[in-house]
Amino acid sequence: MQQNYYKEAGLEMTIQSGGPQVSGVQLVASGKADFAMAHADEVLMARAQGIPVVAVASVLQTNPIAFLYHNENKLANIKDLSGKTVYILPGQPFWNYILNTQGVSDVKEVAYTGSLANFILDKTSFNQGYVTNEPFSLITEGVESGSVLIADATGYNPYACMLITTEKNIQDKPEIVQAYVEASLKGWNYYKDHYKEVNPYIKTFNPDATLDWLNYGAEKVIELTWTGDANEHGVGYMSAERWTTLAKQMYEGKVIDKELDASGAFTTRFISQ
Repeated sequence: MQQNYYKEAGLEMTIQSGGPQVSGVQLVASGKADFAMAHADEVLMARAQGIPVVAVASVLQTNPIAFLYHNENKLANIKDLSGKTVYILPGQPFWNYILNTQGVSDVKEVAYTGSLANFILDKTSFNQGYVTNEPFSLITEGVESGSVLIADATGYNPYACMLITTEKNIQDKPEIVQAYVEASLKGWNYYKDHYKEVNPYIKTFNPDATLDWLNYGAEKVIELTWTGDANEHGVGYMSAERWTTLAKQMYEGKVIDKELDASGAFTTRFISQ
């Protein structure tokens, strides 16, 4: 927005705030938004329910969801969650996958509200988080802690911060979709090298955020974005192999109740490769 890439592409944009309680899939499917951001497993869950959303680009190649641990109780193996207290957002696809495929049992699940206070007090517990966010809070609190990505611990690695829209928009307004994707990815490429310049602008949308926190998150996002296939193909890239693997994992993990052809869940036609 700050660089006027959308305006230059002929798009008039209105931003709606997101967050854990806001579903990008529902916003797009209901017509309340033309585009939104979502994880790949959210897209597949929607399509398994007959909701025709489609991913048109992926920003993060590696999913940022992680488990936080205290250094005196490191999570060396995902099975170490067994018998422990885990603070977690209810209904998360990755958690269902873990419980149904990774040999984890007897977990005391406590709803994660966004506050790390209980986790900080209980040094034997684990907490869901994003490596772009919660670790910084723990550092500022002086808590000796670490994190392990779900992708590294289990191999479950949905693309994250995906740009999504509907099949109807792709069919009826492909030129708008093209312009949106190109402008968005152009913005991400600019952000990679200029995040300290851009973050004060982002802060205007989130006054409670500090620049130190935004800069920390940016550095982590860059690590997770320009990695893997993106090193060769650029930001936005998605592979059919990754999507097929994810669909299989979600079925095996009882996240979806039927086998799903993932080919309709994404398209790379709008990405310059």
